[in-house]
Amino acid sequence: MAQAAQGGGGRVLQAIDEHFWLRHGLFWLVRTLLMTWLFLYSLHTTTDGGRALRDALILLPPHMLATYALLYGVLPLLWRNGSRGRFLLLLAGWFGLGLALTFAHRYFIFVPSHHGAPSPFTDYHIVFATGAHMPLLLTAGVAACLRVYRQWRQKERDNAQLTQENYRAELQLLRAQIHPHFLFNTLNNLYALTLKQSDQAPAVVERLAGLLQFVVEQGNAPLVALADEVALLRNYLALEQLRYGERLTLEFRAENIPAAGRIAPLLLLPLVENAFKHGSAEQPGRAHIRIALAVAGNTFTCVIANTKNAGPAPAPAPGPAGIGLRNVRQRLHLLYPERHRFEVDARDDTFTVRLALELPAAAPARRRPGALVLPALAARRP
Repeated sequence: MAQAAQGGGGRVLQAIDEHFWLRHGLFWLVRTLLMTWLFLYSLHTTTDGGRALRDALILLPPHMLATYALLYGVLPLLWRNGSRGRFLLLLAGWFGLGLALTFAHRYFIFVPSHHGAPSPFTDYHIVFATGAHMPLLLTAGVAACLRVYRQWRQKERDNAQLTQENYRAELQLLRAQIHPHFLFNTLNNLYALTLKQSDQAPAVVERLAGLLQFVVEQGNAPLVALADEVALLRNYLALEQLRYGERLTLEFRAENIPAAGRIAPLLLLPLVENAFKHGSAEQPGRAHIRIALAVAGNTFTCVIANTKNAGPAPAPAPGPAGIGLRNVRQRLHLLYPERHRFEVDARDDTFTVRLALELPAAAPARRRPGALVLPALAARRP
């Protein structure tokens, strides 16, 4: 209930901030009520509430004139580059003209309005009293502080919006890089099978259709069901197993995958692709890939290890060939800031990637009607 009240109050303040006339009208209303209270109870200039309100209204025009001159004539120079000297000069001029305006208004309007009434303002010497200028300075000063604060808040919102737009653009770019990269690899696998006129080609087409359906329907979603992401990996692994046959020993474990678990789509696939690209694809003999997925509490872990040709680890290749791991690092930085751990262990004959990230608390995703779910790949053990 407290959060609802706080949210309602925030919406009211936002509505006031977005409407110029409402915002300024409330400011001058509060100022008039405070001036009335000042004349009536603090200064004890009168015991008549109507006269106190009238005095507050009589002082309103010069206060408004001086305040808006400060807000829209002087303060804008504060936010312009190279205008600090002009700002100080104009501020000094505003202060002098404000004093002159106060003298003139009190001499010609305010004091004569009290003629014949028991009031301390009937004496013309009050015109030149220092305290006579304080209401104007306080009014303009409070208005200036509110405008500076509002300008700062607006700048913060603009920066946040720009950051969010840059974030979305960068994420879309990463996704645009992932999808063709993944598709081209899979089509290459299919092409190799068709050249051999393999009887497994129809199964490959069927599985490829399931993979593409996931990419098209859920690839741009902010989060997908973790179980669907695991099913995607199973289908991809089945395609690769068909391609490499008996020379590839593949271990795949997915333990304690909760139905309500959610993860960014296509986050794990580049890691699996990398294991094949730099493992079995480069090894002329037998290759071994081990993939272990698990969830403990709200922490998801992924360990992918593959054998590779013996020798020192090569430096990451520039250009498109190095897209996989770089994209994963960037997406983790954007999507799971301070909520993930990503490690790469490159040795002479093995390459291991370890990922741990905090899963968000969310309702389980519904699988779309008609979604193609293909049989899971049975883990092959050595």
